[in-house]
Amino acid sequence: MARRKVDTLDVALDLWARWSCADQSAPAGRSMLAKLIDNKGELFFGGGGGGGPQAGGIECAIEAAVLSLFATDPLNADVLRMEYNAAWWLVAARREIENYDPRGADQYSKAHALGISLRTYERRLKAARDFTETKLRLRK
Repeated sequence: MARRKVDTLDVALDLWARWSCADQSAPAGRSMLAKLIDNKGELFFGGGGGGGPQAGGIECAIEAAVLSLFATDPLNADVLRMEYNAAWWLVAARREIENYDPRGADQYSKAHALGISLRTYERRLKAARDFTETKLRLRK
């Protein structure tokens, strides 16, 4: 049986997704976007107790790339967040998606929640992954 080649971008995006969920317990509904606005474009994590996500590393670089993508193409950024379940609650709140549960959701369910076709979802996901990969310079 042939082993599947591990995609460096997939590994990095999975790390980013786990990292973004670590901040879900932020105090009293402070979203990452609210923190970004409050801090004039900079995100600061940790500080007390060390229980939150750590600054630096590939996770922060991906978050910066996704925020950059959001500035030019919000739907592509939202598709990427939904695909990897990375701070999906921000997308659901901003787009007023009710009763969305990412557990077990396939691409069709995610596309439906965003109000787009599966084909558009797949095309947008590819564009978002390409943008992120280029920003991170992971291409060979």
